[in-house]
Order: sequence, then structure tokens, then C-alpha cells
Amino acid sequence: MLEVLLLQFALLYTLWIFYLAVMNLARAKDAGKISKPALFFGLPVLYVGYLLDFLTNVLVFTPFMLDLPKETTVTARLKRYAHGPAGWRKSFALWFAKDMLDDYDPSGKHV
Repeated sequence: MLEVLLLQFALLYTLWIFYLAVMNLARAKDAGKISKPALFFGLPVLYVGYLLDFLTNVLVFTPFMLDLPKETTVTARLKRYAHGPAGWRKSFALWFAKDMLDDYDPSGKHV
């Protein structure tokens, strides 16, 4: 059981690191400052990040949220909860977005 929890934590933490990297690339792209070599090296980060996002959504958020996924990414799931009915899922989604995602999204609001 401990091994499963450690794997889940590692997936979530790794996804967050990839999220930070992808948001930084997005910020540079939006500012028109991303070079072709940076884009070339950044694309695998995006693809690996998407795979991590899917795995984290299924393997971490499904048991944690006690809810089967209706979407492929953690962000899409959190948006569903944040715009859904009141309850612990909504509270968690809003907290997670505020404390872990929004400040790093170029728009300032990720969920």
C-alpha cells in the first residue's frame, strides 16, 4: 500500500514539474520569444507531460476523488469539479487550482 501511495505522489509531483515547464514554454511562446530550437526541445516536454497528465488523472485522481474520470486530463477534471455542485470535490479543486496552478499559468487562472 505504501508503494502505491509513493507512486501516486511521484506521479503528481512529476506532473506538477512538467506543468511548470509547459507553462514557462507557453509564456515564452505567447511573448513571441520562443526560438525554433527551444520549441523543438520543448515539444517532447509537452507530449510527456500530456502522458503524465493522463496517468495522474486515472491513477491518482480517480481513487483520491472517488470518481471515475469523464475526461483525459487533471485540469479538465478539476474544471468539472470547480464549476459543479458544492461539496468537498469542488472545495479541493478550487484550493488545488489556487495554490498549485493559477499563479504559474500565463493567464493567471488555470481552472
